[in-house]
Amino acid sequence: MKEGKLIEITGEQGTRYLGILRQAKVCDVVDGTHWRLGGGRCRIFQNLIQRINDQPIPLADSGPDIVMWKHGHDDYQTSFSAGKTWEQIRDRREKVDWCSIIWFTQAVPRYSFITWLTIMNRLSTGDRMRNWGVQQECLLCGEKNETRDHLFFACPFSYIVWITVTGRLLGRRVTPDWQDTVTRLRYDRGAKMDKILGRMVFQMTVYHIWRERNARRHEKP
Repeated sequence: MKEGKLIEITGEQGTRYLGILRQAKVCDVVDGTHWRLGGGRCRIFQNLIQRINDQPIPLADSGPDIVMWKHGHDDYQTSFSAGKTWEQIRDRREKVDWCSIIWFTQAVPRYSFITWLTIMNRLSTGDRMRNWGVQQECLLCGEKNETRDHLFFACPFSYIVWITVTGRLLGRRVTPDWQDTVTRLRYDRGAKMDKILGRMVFQMTVYHIWRERNARRHEKP
């Protein structure tokens, strides 16, 4: 029976009902040729007790114990898999439609990270800093209201960088609108290599514009 830890199945009071110590091992609840369990009169765990009693008693001549790693539901293996373990413990959320332009095999990790923060609107742009009582304008063009959408790529300076870097890759699809740019990259139906290059150029541009912006703000002479 591979259903997990007894404490996770029965809850905090389960071991008390069954007469088992919290730190007990399997050998501690075996008495010769049968299972030694309490809770015979407890209606709550009757089915569980029956399933345990239906299992064969572990015997010493059956061989030594082995460690089994859980790979999935009712799937235990002798080998450990970091990937399988991560899939079981991670917090799963609904898949976002823009993930493919952030996380892909050819992406540069530091570029992906900054672009991810940008899409989540978590960069410390002027509008966010204003909530902390700090007034910040766009140091690239002088616009008083520095927002994520302004910096990428409504700002004249950043837009020139964007259209220069992307060159002919996106053709007439180049736009200063942030949401439109993300949507176009997301639903690009071009050749596979062109889509990869477009996303790489996009991330690189976002990264270096943000780096230049920070350099001008924090490295003033």
